[in-house]
Amino acid sequence: MVQKQYRHASGLGHAIINSRNNARRIQRAGPDGADLYHEPRQPNWMRLQSVTQERDLDEFLSTAELAGTDFTATKLNIKILHQDQQNQYLLTEEQEVETSQRQQSHRQQLTVPRRPGWDDTTSAGELDRRERAAFLDWRRGLAELEERHDLILTPFERNLEVWRQLWRVVERSSVVVQILDARNPLFYRSRDLEAYVRELAEKDGKDKRNLLLINKADMLTVRQRRLWARYFKREGISFAFFSAAMAGLEDAFVELNIRDEFRQELELEKDLDDVAAEDIHVLSVAELEALFLKTAPPTENETDKTYIGLVGYPNVGKSSTINALIGAKKVSVSATPGKTKHFQTIHLSDKVVLCDCPGLVFPNFASTKADLVCNGVLPIDQLREYTGPAALVAKRIPKDYIEKVYGIKIQIRPEIDGGTGIPTADELLGAYAVARGFIRSSKGGRPDESKAARVILKDFVKGKLLYSQPPPDEDPVEFNRATYVV
Repeated sequence: MVQKQYRHASGLGHAIINSRNNARRIQRAGPDGADLYHEPRQPNWMRLQSVTQERDLDEFLSTAELAGTDFTATKLNIKILHQDQQNQYLLTEEQEVETSQRQQSHRQQLTVPRRPGWDDTTSAGELDRRERAAFLDWRRGLAELEERHDLILTPFERNLEVWRQLWRVVERSSVVVQILDARNPLFYRSRDLEAYVRELAEKDGKDKRNLLLINKADMLTVRQRRLWARYFKREGISFAFFSAAMAGLEDAFVELNIRDEFRQELELEKDLDDVAAEDIHVLSVAELEALFLKTAPPTENETDKTYIGLVGYPNVGKSSTINALIGAKKVSVSATPGKTKHFQTIHLSDKVVLCDCPGLVFPNFASTKADLVCNGVLPIDQLREYTGPAALVAKRIPKDYIEKVYGIKIQIRPEIDGGTGIPTADELLGAYAVARGFIRSSKGGRPDESKAARVILKDFVKGKLLYSQPPPDEDPVEFNRATYVV
């Protein structure tokens, strides 16, 4: 029997041909015989759209486009390797230690893409080709790192246009400020970005500085800030604590720092004697602007302005920090990654200009998909497997504290029957769903654990269920103990 041929049949070959035809650049000879370079006409918002995750086919096609590869429609022999097989559940303690050691040994390979060299004689077309080639090599290097060493990388920015905005911000700024979430500063910090800033300073003969701004510092206890201050001082990096959420509440800043001074005597430990009160002080808006000027190298002329580059992941509070500094809502705030799509300058005063880079996800290591969800990297509303992240929340937040926050009672298996004292994902989600009346009528009246998971995970990411990662070599349980006093 002859198999029916479908007129609109499609496959990988057809997808490649269609993609290449739609995105093909046009080259033609100019009057002087040189190639004239033409990009496909796209709106700016499309060219700057943040891309942190791609399907296997999309990733293949975008990589091929960067490489300038052509395909024919016949006899294609292409093999797609699925690299999205990440462990969706939690690791054992032994696996966590082994994974951490393996990540640490390869951390130097977590780089940011460099802009290729250029000068006044470099044409726009040639510079574009160089940037695309360098960007492709960078992406290949990260893929090789992940595959060869059995590592899981976080989703990272795959749109060259967004990285181009970062290059311009770094080139223009005297101080590059990385804005970090105080609950997990090292996850949001890019060490290689700091190295790139130093490289450009040496190459151009201009003094450039790095500064870590630890936002949401009001979520940390005094002891937690002291431990982080000691860590960053030993690292030799400039840092400061800030809270954009409290920026308009001067009384709250005063109350926070007075409360801290009162508690310092109780929490002072000999191994923290090298941390001074000013090291853990939460800056006000005026103090932050003064710190920018203090950190920046001196300008050549008194009338010259100091350019401050602001860089950070989506949702670390970069736009909120800018809003606090300018005192009016001129930069929109959104929980959608990549809200700010292009490099923009904001004149803060007659001395300071802010260079706002689009929210940018740097490559980093992750142990499990649950880590990515709880760090706010993966969108919660699109989750299909939620038991891993929910189990991680139950592992990090004490049961008594969860019960107090939600006013629920979680029934767990007794230790005598093999329980661990920590709720399972099913126990946590089931208790919350029943208490809130989340019932699935299509499943015979069973608790809607999926809906419960979305609420709990969003509360964790927002900080309602507060957990803070400690500096290296600090015990997480002891580090968070004071947070959960009920």
